[in-house]
Amino acid sequence: MKKIFLLIILLFSFVAYGQEKKEKRFYTFSVYGTVVVNENYVLFDKDDGENLLEMSGVFIRNGMGYQFHRRFVASINFGIDFHTRIGMQSIPGYFNVQYNIWENKGNQFHVNCSIGKLWQLSSDFDNGNYYSVGFGWQFSGDKRRNTIFKLDYHRKEIEGFENGVLDSVSLAIGMTLF
Repeated sequence: MKKIFLLIILLFSFVAYGQEKKEKRFYTFSVYGTVVVNENYVLFDKDDGENLLEMSGVFIRNGMGYQFHRRFVASINFGIDFHTRIGMQSIPGYFNVQYNIWENKGNQFHVNCSIGKLWQLSSDFDNGNYYSVGFGWQFSGDKRRNTIFKLDYHRKEIEGFENGVLDSVSLAIGMTLF
């Protein structure tokens, strides 16, 4: 009888402790846009019809992760990158770590860092390594959905690429579902 009573107390304490935890699983989806300075833009000629910035790529990302504490988040992500200016595509798979610097009423400012690989599924895609670092804001929505804005620096080390690396800075909008 003592063992059953001890087991019930132990289970109740785990359940009660679990109710207070900030840890949770999540799914995230983001769309990044990358721009470059237009080579044909003339600074002092306003009638040339050219824009200062040109779209150079679109990155789509999906991920699943776990929030360990209110400050630490880790996720595994996959995506597809279209570099429209140079006609290159890549499929990154990477591990992301995020640290929430500031939090207020569910809104968070964070820094993140990623490391992974570029997968070559066919001759249209490139092999290599993937690295990323950046910061972002997560705005609290309803209980299960948050909106994300990010600014990230991406480095792709690609086999056979002209300098061996492709660097880009991109803005993202996305959502997180808890």
